Amino acid sequence: MSVIKFKEANCKNCYKCIRVCPVKSIRVEDEQAQIMNDECILCGACLSACHQNAKIVRSDIWRVKQFLDDGEKVVVSLAPSFVAAFDYDHPGQIVGALKALGFYSVQETAIGALNVSREYRELMMEGSMNNIITTCCPTINLLVEKYYPELIPYLAPVITPMLAHGKIIKYTYGWENVKVVFIGPCISKKEEGQDHQTEGAIDAVLTFSELLSWLEDEGIVIGEQEAELFDGIEPLTTRSYPIPMGVIKSMDFKDESYGYHVTGIDGIEQCKEMLEALKTGELNGYFIEMNSCLGGCLRGPAMPHSNALYFAKRQQLIEYAREQQNICTGIGSSHTDIDMGRVFADKSSHDPIPDEDIIRDILKKIGKFTEDQELNCGACGYPSCREKAIAVYQGKAELYMCLPYMRQRAESLSNAIIGSAPNVIMAVDENLEIQEFNAAGERMFSMSRQIAIGKKVYELVDSSDFEYVLSTHHPIINKKVEYPEYGVVTAQTIVYVEDQNFIIAIFRDITREEKQAQQIYKMRMDTVDMAQEVIDKQMRVAQEIASLLGETTAETKMTLTELKDLILYDGED
Repeated sequence: MSVIKFKEANCKNCYKCIRVCPVKSIRVEDEQAQIMNDECILCGACLSACHQNAKIVRSDIWRVKQFLDDGEKVVVSLAPSFVAAFDYDHPGQIVGALKALGFYSVQETAIGALNVSREYRELMMEGSMNNIITTCCPTINLLVEKYYPELIPYLAPVITPMLAHGKIIKYTYGWENVKVVFIGPCISKKEEGQDHQTEGAIDAVLTFSELLSWLEDEGIVIGEQEAELFDGIEPLTTRSYPIPMGVIKSMDFKDESYGYHVTGIDGIEQCKEMLEALKTGELNGYFIEMNSCLGGCLRGPAMPHSNALYFAKRQQLIEYAREQQNICTGIGSSHTDIDMGRVFADKSSHDPIPDEDIIRDILKKIGKFTEDQELNCGACGYPSCREKAIAVYQGKAELYMCLPYMRQRAESLSNAIIGSAPNVIMAVDENLEIQEFNAAGERMFSMSRQIAIGKKVYELVDSSDFEYVLSTHHPIINKKVEYPEYGVVTAQTIVYVEDQNFIIAIFRDITREEKQAQQIYKMRMDTVDMAQEVIDKQMRVAQEIASLLGETTAETKMTLTELKDLILYDGED
């Protein structure tokens, strides 16, 4: 499993992790950032840069807990930077806290640093290396192996203090009889602990942040524990390893540096500058202490304290390294017969480099047709537009990661949509000032956009609906409002945009529809009147016909009656 992983759900395409990555080992694919493990040097810069909690550091807590549950004899190798990581009254309280978790023994990693310093001194005395780069920082080792393989001969062929101490513990207790857990401020130690050259010297790596989380879960407060002695021998000056020049100080050169210029440098960018100088042959006869973290291990990516406390913590560690004595059991040995050698290998990748025509074609796709259009703003994470184009060609970046281009494109599309919209679109801020006004608004209100922007909305229309929406945040949808002064009738939708704290108003001109509706209504009423007139006329005709029929019927009845009587009674007289 990779040491660092990204959580897809939280990646916001801000590209900040790419900007801070010193070797650009983060790929963006399908709008998600991904670590390129073969190119990552595990400096941890992306961890502190990301405020979306989009990154996960692999945790070994479960593995360590399993060791303890299985009844294993588990020994802690504690990095000397613990002095700056935890709150306590006495350094021995951290020992008490770790033993409360179930650890069998707690030792200082600085014991391993004794052997490392001894190896460095012997290399200098031997004088066979033109330049010597210290190899205590696994991130620097990865940087050289992956990006400056030609400088591998300058890497001191020596393991780190963590591995040296792990070997010492294994030799002391027996390789099969003990588990070694390193605890420190560095995430690159997690990968180093699994290296095939370690021979199983380290079984798990925890960061200080992980340890604090575990202690909190168990309800263990370091400052409330009884102080106990560290196991192992007294490491003395090697406790200063976590600060810049700490390795050199531990070697106590005094007036003799065996013909080498001794110097120290910290911070990835500064280390890269030094490596470039070594690469071009500008430096010869140097012993160089390199640390990837600016300020040394006290500013490691897994340190739980703020960098604002750095100088106070630095002084605290200096005093601890100089003054602390008799806090170790003194039991054990530095085992000078243990092999402390290390072989470094070329781990560089060879990505294809596009030619000039391909680079220009990629740049043209994001609106950069000439060099003066290459802003080199670095918003995408790459220092120049050309480098970003190369990354696109190599499949490390997406074409449209160019924020100025995407903003320009979005604004252009937005302006085109708003400008060509048939409805009036108006944006009004919390002070009821008009912030946006489109072409339809210019036509309806006979006012140019330049004049309208900045005016109060009540200078154009009744603002009561705007004030209602602003105060209640409740939208008004399709409300019919007539503006006789402008000769229009509108269907108004007014909504509050919470994220921006302003109002969007859309006025749809329904004047024609209203006129048509009125005409249709008039036609209907006229038709009703005509129908009523026909009905009335028909009723009058019916009544007249009925009246005529009534008179005729009466006369006919009378005549027929007389005729009947005449027939019935004729001759009876």
